[in-house]
Amino acid sequence: MEDGRYDVIAIGSGIGALTAAGVLARLGRRRVLVLERHHVLGGFTHQFERTQGRTWDVGVHYVGDLHEGSSGRAVFDYVSEGGIRWNRMPEPFERFVYPDFRFDVYGDEERYRADLVRRFPEERAALERYFRDLKRAAAWGLRRFTAGLLPAPIGPALRWTGSLSSALPLSTTKDYLDRHFRDPRLKALLVSQWRDHGLPPDRSAFLSHAIIATHYLKGGYYPVGGAGSIARAIKPVIEGAGGKCLIRRDVKRLLVERGRVVGVEAVHRRGGRDHSERYLAPIVLSNAGAHNTYSRLIPRELAGAVPEKIEALGPAPTAVSLYLSFRESPARLGFRGENVWISEDYVHDAQRESEDALRGRPSGCYLSFPSLKDPEARVHTAEILVLPAYEPFKRWADRSWQQRGEEYDALKTRMADGMVDLVDRHFPGFRDLIDYRELSTPLSIEHFVASPRGAIYGLPGTPERFRQDWLGVRTPVKNLFLAGSDVYFHGVMGAAMGGVAAAGAALGAFGFVRAMTAIRASRGKRRS
Repeated sequence: MEDGRYDVIAIGSGIGALTAAGVLARLGRRRVLVLERHHVLGGFTHQFERTQGRTWDVGVHYVGDLHEGSSGRAVFDYVSEGGIRWNRMPEPFERFVYPDFRFDVYGDEERYRADLVRRFPEERAALERYFRDLKRAAAWGLRRFTAGLLPAPIGPALRWTGSLSSALPLSTTKDYLDRHFRDPRLKALLVSQWRDHGLPPDRSAFLSHAIIATHYLKGGYYPVGGAGSIARAIKPVIEGAGGKCLIRRDVKRLLVERGRVVGVEAVHRRGGRDHSERYLAPIVLSNAGAHNTYSRLIPRELAGAVPEKIEALGPAPTAVSLYLSFRESPARLGFRGENVWISEDYVHDAQRESEDALRGRPSGCYLSFPSLKDPEARVHTAEILVLPAYEPFKRWADRSWQQRGEEYDALKTRMADGMVDLVDRHFPGFRDLIDYRELSTPLSIEHFVASPRGAIYGLPGTPERFRQDWLGVRTPVKNLFLAGSDVYFHGVMGAAMGGVAAAGAALGAFGFVRAMTAIRASRGKRRS
């Protein structure tokens, strides 16, 4: 037992927890104990390595809103004291590939809009409206998020006001596109990035689409040194305030007394045995996601009906990722580090993509080149990602990692072959460059990050998700706060803002305002 040494405990070390800990360390000089079940810090921002210097990220494919002077850059500079370096992706930074045309996206909103109008001149008026509506919907989401962090009566009043203008953000993306556009190619093109939040247009809230689309209007960035550099830069800030980051600590339950959290109980595996450990602190931040927090950690009598409400939101997106290394640079085929989104037709359908991928002939994928985005990379690498359903993998869920049998391995081989074939059809010669490959499934995600059903984005970004007033930073347990993407939105930046929100809640009334004020005031300052 470590009693009295910490002011705050953070469950998990994803970017939500690390951001919260960094804010608390700098702004409040709080001693934060970060407990991570894996053997490496970072959650979905960590990276892994294989022989001969091959490294891959598992979730940080690219990040927007990191141009100089942006709020996103200010947040990361603050929690790392300027220790994270960001490399701007080459232009164009996105390439959308369809059967009969390709469309390049540059990190310049005016050029993006002009390029769309040039290709679809008959849709000019609808496109002009579309860009306005993107910003309206994203602003609505930010106001709703902020309202949930302010005390009564201000916060509830702002939320009620926001409910009067929710028709646009809480329509589905498909409904919006069908109302305003005619050309099926344009409708498909505008949602080419849907795998960034995991839901196709018929399931996603227009809010989900709008947040992603506006997030990348000024281009994409990648951390120099790879995704693991993020945790490495924030950890010294946490420790500098007297905090600590411990790995191989799997939090099993909260310690609650009279409705108030007082600490956690964790299992520490060492020497081939599990050892139970208790850590005490007056405030706990859970970056384990809403599903794990309400279903596994909060006592049932306090969680109430929330676990059932979470289940009612439907399945969250999961992923299959194929990690590749090359014998020579993929620049030989014309790649420069841009994201490549391949679609075999103009219908984005998650169920069909899942079925096609499992058969070994995926109908679409996302292709990323970490080594071309990172100037410090030593080996050329790529990742291909598809979004299948979880259910086909469930039959092997009770088996150990790397010991799931021949049938499972055959499925992985078939899927990997199909993903490579898809890219090679559009970029001949791609297959011949590969000298190593490794495929992860939703079961890998469950194993390493304890994400239910292999969820990679937290709760699904449907209209119904954003109607849930119970979902936010506060929980039914006094001084237990939720951090990460389920507080605000998916992705690295969404989870980071969920961390700022959790830190603000820990700082008390108007703590979020204090945190953002301090972050903005430090804008542009760097670690000496």
